[in-house]
Amino acid sequence: MTDIRLVNNKTIVVKVDTSIYDNWVIDKVLYWWSQDYTITRKNSSKGIQTIFLSPKRTNNTISLETIKERLSTDFIDYKNRHTIFKETSNLRDILFAKAFANCDDFIEFKFKE
Repeated sequence: MTDIRLVNNKTIVVKVDTSIYDNWVIDKVLYWWSQDYTITRKNSSKGIQTIFLSPKRTNNTISLETIKERLSTDFIDYKNRHTIFKETSNLRDILFAKAFANCDDFIEFKFKE
């Protein structure tokens, strides 16, 4: 994130640098926030995405510090998950291929009728 601020005591405006957090990470974070917030996104300038979060319930009190901490944690968490996902994709492919490969080395059991 490059900037986060509260507007009109209702809407939180978050600016995200897409060279740090790609759309996969942003999508995952916002998916979990969509339960409590109405979310609007737009590309505001080259490499910056602006996100508007408005609480769905009017009685929610917004603490900017709490939101900032939670968003920061979520962005870092999903960036790490995405990095691990990308780095282990070849391993997953090998495991899938091995699991579903036809193998003649299996012992055929002959059960008595």
